[in-house]
Amino acid sequence: MNWYAMLAGMLRRALGYRLSVEQLIEIGLWLAIPYLLIGVVWAFLHPLEIAQMEDALLPRIPAGANIISFGLMVGLWPLSLLTLLVC
Repeated sequence: MNWYAMLAGMLRRALGYRLSVEQLIEIGLWLAIPYLLIGVVWAFLHPLEIAQMEDALLPRIPAGANIISFGLMVGLWPLSLLTLLVC
């Protein structure tokens, strides 16, 4: 049995489970907790990137540019990580 057939069998078994909408929401919330925690830590460790984002947002959104830039950094931390790897 090759690896493709094994993977297809495991995927078929995993997708064969019946889940309610409530269970899917719960899974999404449990997966969001570590993602947001990593984002908060990332944002606290990179204040210069938040300041740059705030400077870019300040002319467009004078009230709350700092909060929006922090929220963007928390939510989009994987993109920030990718830019560090590319540049």
